Amino acid sequence: MIIIVSLGLLAIILVINLFYNRRTKDLEERNKELMVLTAENTKAYEQLRNTSNLLIEANRKLKELDIIKDDFVSIASHELRTPMTAIRSYAWMVLHRSNVPLPDNVEKYLVRISISTERMINLVNDMLNISRIESGRIEIKPEPVDLISLGKDIVDEVYYSKSTAKNIKFILLEEKLPKIFADPEKLRQVFLNILGNALKFSSNGGKITISFFTDGRTIETRIKDEGPGLAREDLGRLFKKFGRLDNSYTSVATSGGTGLGLYISKNLIELMKGRIWATSEGLGKGSTFTFALPVASPEVIKHADQYFVKAKGEAKSLEPAAIVV
Repeated sequence: MIIIVSLGLLAIILVINLFYNRRTKDLEERNKELMVLTAENTKAYEQLRNTSNLLIEANRKLKELDIIKDDFVSIASHELRTPMTAIRSYAWMVLHRSNVPLPDNVEKYLVRISISTERMINLVNDMLNISRIESGRIEIKPEPVDLISLGKDIVDEVYYSKSTAKNIKFILLEEKLPKIFADPEKLRQVFLNILGNALKFSSNGGKITISFFTDGRTIETRIKDEGPGLAREDLGRLFKKFGRLDNSYTSVATSGGTGLGLYISKNLIELMKGRIWATSEGLGKGSTFTFALPVASPEVIKHADQYFVKAKGEAKSLEPAAIVV
């Protein structure tokens, strides 16, 4: 009996020992795997850290290059504008202040020189504005603004200076509106850019309508023209830098625009916590450009500091918007 019990205990011990040895072996294998995994993770971590350091350094260099680019654009633009202004001035003087009659072909060439230098100056001004916006040199100082009053002033300015040549009719639909909270100078720039765009693509004898809509929180300003209209697939390209819809030489020579005005407008509207978009029923059916800005409500005025934007470094003002008919 004792022998049987002893054999049983021995068998149990052998089974336990066998299980223990197998478990120990499994644990050793698992430990080896963990050690390999740890080594791989350590290597991966080192690679990740090195990559992260490289990205940080590359990002730092890109920022430096971006600053250099902005400085170059600003300096080059100023240097370009000075001779262009002189050429335009002398061409105008020869055309309008000359005591000697000009041959027809000479007058034609001088007119072309004057128009081309005017376009170059407009391009330089747009490039300067973009450089200042993208480098954070623009300040936003919002205040309550009467949209109807501002709209009337801008319509008068555009009508008497530019639209008479094309006999364009402006319709401003007046209604009682609360004031909006925006930077008057930047808002004027946006207004001129969009109104100038509508005027540029309107046919002779056309009509431009300015209307407003409010939901109590924002006011939408809608500028509708009777121009060539827009295809649905083109709407997304409008507010991009150099976002011309037809890059042919004929289009450039005809419209004389740079494709920068809407890009500048979009950036300024977004800096003022607003939105801007365009709609069209299709080609040949005109276009409507709309921008929405916050109402100068007591709540907005209370948190006015959230709407101010400080310049990074020295603040720069915007170059004036040009209207090309």
